[in-house]
Amino acid sequence: MAAFGFVFWVIVARLYQPAQLGVASTLISSMNFIAYLSLLGFNSTFVRFLPQSRNRDEHINTGLILVTGAALLSGGLFAVLAPLFAPKLGILHQSIWFELGFVALCVGAAVNLVTDSIFVAYRAAGYNLLVDGLLASSIQLLLPAVLIGLGAYGIYAAQGSAVFVAMLVSLLFLIKKFQYRPALKLNHQVWQEVKQYSFGNYAGNLFNTLPSILVPIIVLNKLGAAPAGYYYLAFMMANLLFAIAYGVTQSLFAEGSYEERQLWLLVKRAAALLAVLVIPASLILVVVGPFILDVFGRNYGLHARQVLLVLAAAAPFTAACALGTVTLRITKHVGSILLINVFYALIICGLAFAWAPRGLAWVGGAWLSGQVLTAVIIFAVLGFQHRRHWNARRLA
Repeated sequence: MAAFGFVFWVIVARLYQPAQLGVASTLISSMNFIAYLSLLGFNSTFVRFLPQSRNRDEHINTGLILVTGAALLSGGLFAVLAPLFAPKLGILHQSIWFELGFVALCVGAAVNLVTDSIFVAYRAAGYNLLVDGLLASSIQLLLPAVLIGLGAYGIYAAQGSAVFVAMLVSLLFLIKKFQYRPALKLNHQVWQEVKQYSFGNYAGNLFNTLPSILVPIIVLNKLGAAPAGYYYLAFMMANLLFAIAYGVTQSLFAEGSYEERQLWLLVKRAAALLAVLVIPASLILVVVGPFILDVFGRNYGLHARQVLLVLAAAAPFTAACALGTVTLRITKHVGSILLINVFYALIICGLAFAWAPRGLAWVGGAWLSGQVLTAVIIFAVLGFQHRRHWNARRLA
């Protein structure tokens, strides 16, 4: 996905103007946020509960129905209201087909995230590699040139359409390979079992993903469309580092749900793996990143260099946050997850709003500051919980 994503943005940067990329990147960020907003916590719930469930089809059907409904509602509201608070997103109102397409692709993104979690819960993440990493990524490389006549919306449609295809193929694999039987039926017993865990994680995930949509909008409104494009491209490159952390910690989430007694051993292994992978990768990006930006075009190298370096420095702290958050999810401390992510969203978005007029590097500084402070809080909470656990064992 990293390799295909890099090629995709090289193609886009060559075919479209920076201002178009800035608007499209905000639409893509909005789609991703709406997808997470619509998950209702089922991405975490499936990984935590499916391994031990005797009614997997009922769990999956209930989750998919609720997620699809939430995506339709939130995507529709955003398509209607977004231009009111972000005038540059008025592109959505140029055509009813743009609005309907935006909603449909939001649904595809949300359901695809759910199916990704199901494959992880089934210890079959190779299907995510096949569908998201190869099939969808290949499709999105073909579409920017085909959709160039749509302007900024064409960039969004290229990526969103690829994800929509990935959603359809993922559902097909679940039916054919895992004997999943889809049905338009909500199972209220399943919902009662998981709703507290789902909503706690849902609220935490919502605040965790809030900066991903608000920061690009802040940059768009305060600095303009072209700087928003420069920022988004730098963030996408840094996100290759963040993806390492998310991949390792998702594996930890699945394995910890199967082997909860071995949790702390699994956490130590995951921490060691993250250190070996993320720190050298961050240093490599610091060295070669500025040269890679020049591949996209001279303006990208000139304007996105500094923010890319700051975001690369944030990667080890992003990995630490991901590791700590997943540990809290496995141990079902959803209240702590919620409070930590509220702080995380407020500090990043607040600092980005205050610092954006100083330039893109300061926006990256807001992201770095949020990761560092949140990592400190998470591990303070985990240290307290670990000490309490051992004290309880001694008394027993």
